[in-house]
Amino acid sequence: IWGETSNAQNIYVSPGSDLNLTCQTEKKGFLVQMQWSKISSKEELIAVYHPRHGYYCANVSSCDSLVAFTEAPGKVSVWTLHLRNVSSSLSGKYECTFTLYPEGIRMHTYNVLIQTPVTQDEQRRNHTIEIEINQSLEIPCFQNITSEISSEFTFTWLVEDNRTQEILISKYSGNTQHHLISNSTSFKDRVKLGTNYSLQLSPVQVYDNDLTFSCCIKVSPGKILRSFTKVKVFAKPEVPVIAENNSMDDLGKRTFTCLLNNVFPTANLTWFIDGSSPQGEKGISITTEKRIDKGGFLELRSVLTRVSDNQPAQSSNLAIWCTALAPVPGNKVSNITSEKIMFSLGKLSI
Repeated sequence: IWGETSNAQNIYVSPGSDLNLTCQTEKKGFLVQMQWSKISSKEELIAVYHPRHGYYCANVSSCDSLVAFTEAPGKVSVWTLHLRNVSSSLSGKYECTFTLYPEGIRMHTYNVLIQTPVTQDEQRRNHTIEIEINQSLEIPCFQNITSEISSEFTFTWLVEDNRTQEILISKYSGNTQHHLISNSTSFKDRVKLGTNYSLQLSPVQVYDNDLTFSCCIKVSPGKILRSFTKVKVFAKPEVPVIAENNSMDDLGKRTFTCLLNNVFPTANLTWFIDGSSPQGEKGISITTEKRIDKGGFLELRSVLTRVSDNQPAQSSNLAIWCTALAPVPGNKVSNITSEKIMFSLGKLSI
């Protein structure tokens, strides 16, 4: 694109990197000469190329590493300026000029801008969201950024665990529609874009626990915002189920089982007999087993065995029950008690 200096094309570059500025034109007649200049308060000549007289560079003895002229098919002339190890002193406007006969003069201007590193506070926001399984979750990105968005705005939603990173949603400059590019079966039909570029996830599953969802927004060249959200998932606590396995045998042994299903992420089962914990008492044995079902939930099974001593049989009934303690969102603990079973050393009653 050829135009006036005021219509400069912005080029963003990181400090210390190399940059090649290139312009080209199709010549119909003759190439008289081409020139690179830097425009500040005045025009500073950098390099000139003349088909007969060759190269001239104003501030260096050799032009080999500074500029290059090539001819491409179709009578296209290509004029390149090489800027090495870019620093703030090299920022500014650079003008490429072709002088052609009989077409006249053609110019193109680049405005080289040094990309300022974004501070850590501007760049990152971290937080954690706690939610129950099967609920709908909306993960925020950044609020009130509309005024900062440029034509080069892009954003990406990613999900990562300790091993992999996957792109869920992305939008690129000039693309008015966001699009899903995740082929993962675990997120298929569960994610979509919400307001203010938030990510909507529904329904939440066990396998979403401890995943980190990150929103990366390039609001303008040189300014990138990143938001990281870790998801902690909890199953809705259920009521533990208590049962006696067998009636009392000849040795006076009784066995009770407490079962808790659909546990996530964890829970503890505690036994009570007449309001007191029997843990550690003589004649009491408690074992607890954990297993993971195919849905990713834990199943807890606690077995209490009570062996009667040689004391005479008691006629009064005793109450036995179990309690499940499970974490829930909000740094709280759920406390749910099973039904009570009434028993004596001689006879079971419910």
